[in-house]
Amino acid sequence: MKMNVHLPPNSAELSVVESSRSLLVVGANGSGKTRLGTWIEFDSPDRDKVHRISAQKSLAMPDSTTPKSIDLATSELWTGYERAIEQNNIQGYKQGHRWQSKPAVSPLNDYHQLMVFLFSDHTEESAKYLSASKLTTSRVEPPKTKLDVVKEIWEKILPHRELVIGGLRIQTKTKDSQQSIYNSSDMSDGERVIFYLIGQCLAAPSSAIIVVDEPELHLHKSVQAPLWDQIEQSRPDCLFIYLTHDVDFAAAMEETTKIWLKSFNGNRWDWELIKQDEAIPEDLLLEVLGSRKPVVFVEGVAGSFDSALYTSILSNYLVIPVGNCSQVVQSVKALKANPQLHHLNVFGIIDRDRRVPAEIQKLEQDSIFVLSVAEVENLFCTKELLALVSTRLARDENADFLSVSSAIFKRLQSELETQVSLRAASEIKFQLNMFDEKAKGAAALTSALESLAGKIDAGAIYNQALSELNLVLSAKNYEGLLSLYNRKSLSTQASSALGLANGELPELIVRLAKGECRNEITQSLKKYFGNFAPYMA
Repeated sequence: MKMNVHLPPNSAELSVVESSRSLLVVGANGSGKTRLGTWIEFDSPDRDKVHRISAQKSLAMPDSTTPKSIDLATSELWTGYERAIEQNNIQGYKQGHRWQSKPAVSPLNDYHQLMVFLFSDHTEESAKYLSASKLTTSRVEPPKTKLDVVKEIWEKILPHRELVIGGLRIQTKTKDSQQSIYNSSDMSDGERVIFYLIGQCLAAPSSAIIVVDEPELHLHKSVQAPLWDQIEQSRPDCLFIYLTHDVDFAAAMEETTKIWLKSFNGNRWDWELIKQDEAIPEDLLLEVLGSRKPVVFVEGVAGSFDSALYTSILSNYLVIPVGNCSQVVQSVKALKANPQLHHLNVFGIIDRDRRVPAEIQKLEQDSIFVLSVAEVENLFCTKELLALVSTRLARDENADFLSVSSAIFKRLQSELETQVSLRAASEIKFQLNMFDEKAKGAAALTSALESLAGKIDAGAIYNQALSELNLVLSAKNYEGLLSLYNRKSLSTQASSALGLANGELPELIVRLAKGECRNEITQSLKKYFGNFAPYMA
């Protein structure tokens, strides 16, 4: 089944989106998602069949309920007034009673009305079943009420829990156990919100458009997609519209038409359909689209101290660690090539490693900047940050720097041949990348290879690398050491020299960078970010 959904016209004057199952709208905070949901409910041509579930809602679940006429219970749940449907004024009462005349900001407080509706439906269906059974000696199939479906889905999502439905109340217990039964009001937020969301969606009108603001709220990531998949299956007649800024939720929702909500200026929404890009993983694309910040790709993995440092000192950017330098380069180029992201500033920051000036210059043409230190981990060992840490620890910063630098110079001296060889090998590899790939035929390829190899003097390259490192050692050039020394464990040695446990130095610096020392650390490290420094706050 395909349905057309009306949205406010975008810049391309597109106002109708076709979707077969659900529509997901992803946008940053402040992009107008809730206002869009309000527009769909009250101003859209589809407004008469919209049932909206607010992100802001009370989860106070009553312990017991008194059912009423299903017509009155339905009217009160949909509109906040039990006579609204018979008075043929659903929209008016929905505005004034359900949303307190503030549909974009008023929190829903209708858990009681939902429970009344579910028990009223359960009571009415049970009464019909009883009447039908009395009229025949044949077995009458018992109905599956909406409350039964809520119980079924709830227990699928929470397989270790069981809902116990009594006469006019619901309790919960651990499955296969008669102990520890507790009332509905004592459920966790997650248990209550799952019940609420299932119930609200089952209570929506036939063939409704169900708008859900922040569908991931109060839910563990492991249950978000399975829950909404079960709910959608229970209402195949409805179309679901999810409004979210949660990238993980958006990426997990498969077979869903996705829309990027760029902005809202108070009168007009700027949005467009998200087009798949084979060069960009969908979760990455959604993360970028869901943020208002320019993007910086960095080496490393999420959760590491170096990525945490980047995130803290580049607070005006969306910092995305993507692995190694090749992945940084690929990610920057892919985003720059995506037409949906032409407005976005995209950068990359990579370690200096053993790159030569010509390679660095070429990378910067593609907005990929190179640190002036060999490894990002070396930033934790800069003189400026060592002084900051010594001061915070009430130690002698000059003595500490002497201790740290002496230990690191000694370490470099002990593995000089290894470092020189690695540096020379990197330069040789770079020169080999200049092989003429346009050569055709065996003779031409052989000639091109011999010509290139003849120009590469491995001995001279080695001697040059040795000279550079020896100069650093003889001059005790600490900044020069950090720019040439590829050793990720330097901060471990620095930690020991400062009287800290192994690896404690990076942790301490990240903690300071997230707090009151952020500006001081940012300014101290600017000089190590090369030509990216002018882009830093």
